[in-house]
Amino acid sequence: MNSRKDILASLHAHRGILFVGMLFLFAIIISCASHSPQTNKLAFVSEEEELSLGKRLQVQAVKQLKIIRNQEISSFFNKIAADIGAQSDWKALPYQVFIVNEPDLNHFSLPGGSIFVFRGIIDISDTASEVALIIAHEIAHLVARDGVDRLSAKYAFAFAAQSVIGENPEIPYQIISNLYSDGTILDYPEKNEYLADERAIKYAWKANYDPSALLTIMEKIRDTQEVDPEKVALLNLTHPSIVKRYKRARVEVMEAPYKTSLRKDLPDFKNIKNLLSRIPR
Repeated sequence: MNSRKDILASLHAHRGILFVGMLFLFAIIISCASHSPQTNKLAFVSEEEELSLGKRLQVQAVKQLKIIRNQEISSFFNKIAADIGAQSDWKALPYQVFIVNEPDLNHFSLPGGSIFVFRGIIDISDTASEVALIIAHEIAHLVARDGVDRLSAKYAFAFAAQSVIGENPEIPYQIISNLYSDGTILDYPEKNEYLADERAIKYAWKANYDPSALLTIMEKIRDTQEVDPEKVALLNLTHPSIVKRYKRARVEVMEAPYKTSLRKDLPDFKNIKNLLSRIPR
């Protein structure tokens, strides 16, 4: 993927343009797709096909993004994802966290369990629970299979995740290259984002992470947006306003039962941040 500045600079120039190769692919897919007689919607991709598709998308994302390759950092955040994933509604999904070496306050996930957290989120976090709630938000999207549903609704990928993607390695490349163009697979309806916040609170609470950390990280995103809006530009392309999300999330957090076991932080988080600070940007 291009750098953050390249992405932002090219958004207006490329907005509304569909490249010919994707049009051709979509025409083939739509002509072959099977539909449900009840809903006239494309049949949903199986879990096995989602994992296969997700693996190919993950490979391309890791190639195109500036991923921090440090075993200690990766293990720390993968452990958080495993804790929360075990309390989610899709416990068997192999969640994996990748840290993107960019200053943006951004995060997203791809079908199959891959979660991408940008370095900027960790930089502004004071506790591990703040990052944990971001990870929980993405786990909620993965549990709901929002990414695959988006592909199905927009590009008719659902029925052909294995065959077409497997036969044409350019398709995963194009999907990842166009994550922030019009028609992105990350552009979920607002209700999906609010539901992801709601479920993130539930999953984190069950995993003993303090759900109020979602509010504190949202406050920091909001404050950053006021002084440096470019850092939040990518997040705003695929999410409702942080103010609207905060108001809804606050109600959910207030309704979460109190537990003495809730963790605001993890002992190693400061060490992880120190280690991250020594990695060149």
